[in-house]
Amino acid sequence: MSQAKVLQEKAEMFERRAESATDPISRQHYREMAAHYRALATEHLEINRDQPAHQD
Repeated sequence: MSQAKVLQEKAEMFERRAESATDPISRQHYREMAAHYRALATEHLEINRDQPAHQD
């Protein structure tokens, strides 16, 4: 599994936690964590896109 996929799955996990959180502080924290992991996944995809493919 690619690193970007792992990061996206973590973002989705935090979104689910945010949806089930009962207090607003926890809900906000989980939403921020989800946004953070989505940004990391996007950054990872952009870095890999810009790197030339390795030729063995």
